[in-house]
Amino acid sequence: MVKSIFFKLSKVLILLTGLFLTAQGMAALTASVDRTHLAEYETLELTLRTDSDTSAAPDLSPLENDFDILGTRQSRQVRIINGKNESWRDWIITLSPKKSGRLLIPSLQLEGMTSKAIRLEVSNTPTEQKAGSGGIGPVFIRTEISNETPYVQEEVILTLKIYYRVQLYDDRRLSPVNIDGAIVQQLGETRNYDTVMDGTRYGVFELNFSIHPQKPGPMDIPGLTFSATMPDRRDTFGSIFSMSGKPVAARSAEITLNVRPQPDSFKGTVWLPARKLTLTDGWSAPLDKVKVGDAITRTIVVEAEGLTGVQLPAISMPRLDGINAYPDKSATDDKATDSGVIGSRIEAIALIPTRPGKIELPPVHYQWFDTKTRTEKVATIPAKTITVLPSENGEVLTTTPDIPTRTTEKNEETVCPPVVANLTTQGPGWLWPSLSALFGLLWLITLLALWRCRSSRKPTIESSATTEPQGFNEKEAWQKFENACNANDLIQIRRCFIEWVQALSGNSGLSTMDRCLKKLNSDPLVASFNQLEASLYSGHEQKLDTRELIMLCTQLRKEQKNSEPNNGLNSLYPG
Repeated sequence: MVKSIFFKLSKVLILLTGLFLTAQGMAALTASVDRTHLAEYETLELTLRTDSDTSAAPDLSPLENDFDILGTRQSRQVRIINGKNESWRDWIITLSPKKSGRLLIPSLQLEGMTSKAIRLEVSNTPTEQKAGSGGIGPVFIRTEISNETPYVQEEVILTLKIYYRVQLYDDRRLSPVNIDGAIVQQLGETRNYDTVMDGTRYGVFELNFSIHPQKPGPMDIPGLTFSATMPDRRDTFGSIFSMSGKPVAARSAEITLNVRPQPDSFKGTVWLPARKLTLTDGWSAPLDKVKVGDAITRTIVVEAEGLTGVQLPAISMPRLDGINAYPDKSATDDKATDSGVIGSRIEAIALIPTRPGKIELPPVHYQWFDTKTRTEKVATIPAKTITVLPSENGEVLTTTPDIPTRTTEKNEETVCPPVVANLTTQGPGWLWPSLSALFGLLWLITLLALWRCRSSRKPTIESSATTEPQGFNEKEAWQKFENACNANDLIQIRRCFIEWVQALSGNSGLSTMDRCLKKLNSDPLVASFNQLEASLYSGHEQKLDTRELIMLCTQLRKEQKNSEPNNGLNSLYPG
């Protein structure tokens, strides 16, 4: 009896085990690809299918060793044939190989199920050369390089053209251009146009990049990956009402540059490899109408094709006899064109003559290396002569900002000794020695009187400047500045601005643009006058918003008038 029951239970257990194993045998995970031979810069689709009713997802991490996973989508299908239900779930993974050669899509796991591995042949020869063949993908990339053997810091232009023959959604992406040991920037915006290749019409996205290698030796430009989504023809409603579709991708070829070092024949102090370099200057006033004590601004502009503005060094100016120089802030700028970067450097120098006569300005030299002819060149501004007229004020030499004492001593040495010498050369006797002694005594008395007059007058001037910094003169200077802005006279705007700031602060020592801007301490004001300088002397016309300049200076004028010594402390340390 017991044996019979045990025998029946064993048969039931065996039957259940068989059914379970059969069910396990039916549930499987299969893997397939749309092609097994492709180029390194192409993509393929891996499809994982299971007939198991599961909500889990397969583990794709083993694919990341040799492939970039560009996108994953899934679908579930149900089919009824002769009353029998069949269903399965697909995962479609878009892969891009990271290298060429024989690659293996490894076995993947899903809830105890394992797919078979698949071998691929990835060649390093792009199939895009056969654009008209049916084997090419819907998207591919071609790259062009302007120079494969540049000098260090020489500009190289990388042109990237992305061809596509299918509709693409707006989720287009391009991997960033990261190159070790190089400065990279995009030139302009992305261009979009159509072209015909082997009878097939393609859309093209064209991008240009400027690359400046910073060290000699081999330099690798890595492949760039472009990815997007194209409509899936099998998903009609998804194509119309959503952005669901099929991911597509392409990768550009890697490029290796052989960067050459600076040639030993170059004798310049700073290595400047450029396709073209120009050196120009401009003046705020004619050079033959300058008076002693007047401030005249010289603006020097360096413009180089193939270099950025920050690569251009400052211009060294020697000290000049008979003229004081006050450099203003320099400015740099870059302009991106299809042919490369054009960098510029603008330097302004305020010059104040301290004596009348002709003052020679030496030539300005700028050494650079022509990458077209591969020769060293020197850009030059020829020497110039400033004709300085005497000042209407006879005491200008004694009021020169930086050297008042030295000018007084120089005046005494050059004027008085010749007078004494001329007197002593006329006739013998006691008369002329007596007259000489008398004149010498009067000369010493005059010097003592002048010294006492100046020492007593200086505190008065300082006192008036501190007690009444804003009087009628400030209002008159402001009106002149406002009139110059309304007339859009850039030269008068600059001159009247300096005069107004001097009157506003009561400090005649603010004789240069740089000192005036530092006094007002306003970044927007600095930007406005940098634009003014560029409009005057750079050769590139830039419209200055004079109304905005007046509004900005009006606000600064109110702040200067309302400011007090302790203003700002309460706001910094509220209590």
